[in-house]
Amino acid sequence: MTGVGDAFAFDPGNEVHARTLRRLETEQVAWFGTIGRDGFPHAVPIWFLWRDGRALIMSEPATAKVRNLRENDRVLLHLEAGHDGEQLTVLRGTAAISPDPSSAWVERIGDAYTAKYDAWLQRLNLTTATMAEKYSVMIEVTPLKLIAW
Repeated sequence: MTGVGDAFAFDPGNEVHARTLRRLETEQVAWFGTIGRDGFPHAVPIWFLWRDGRALIMSEPATAKVRNLRENDRVLLHLEAGHDGEQLTVLRGTAAISPDPSSAWVERIGDAYTAKYDAWLQRLNLTTATMAEKYSVMIEVTPLKLIAW
């Protein structure tokens, strides 16, 4: 179910877009929404890396979000409302499961992923490489629309 539109083009000169880009680069947890088989939304907290205009999410292969994406590629990526509750950020878009496993992505994104999640990885006694083994599916989210203020 693709072909619903072009990727959203952020304008770094726009204050809301610039703030959104900063948050996408620094926020550690987002809510990822897919559409379940029953037609109801399914939302889960995820770690992600913002790279080249897309959110990259590692997932275990047998999760509901992966099953849902195989049926319907329409998704939401929702950040918390910020420290003051006034920074709404929702990206509506499509997601694709990469043909390359997460372990193949480690060469490309491993340093950035480790830099972003190092404290969490240490707490969980993981490295980016060992995490990619368990969370072997890489999901690539392409935003089509930004809802933010």
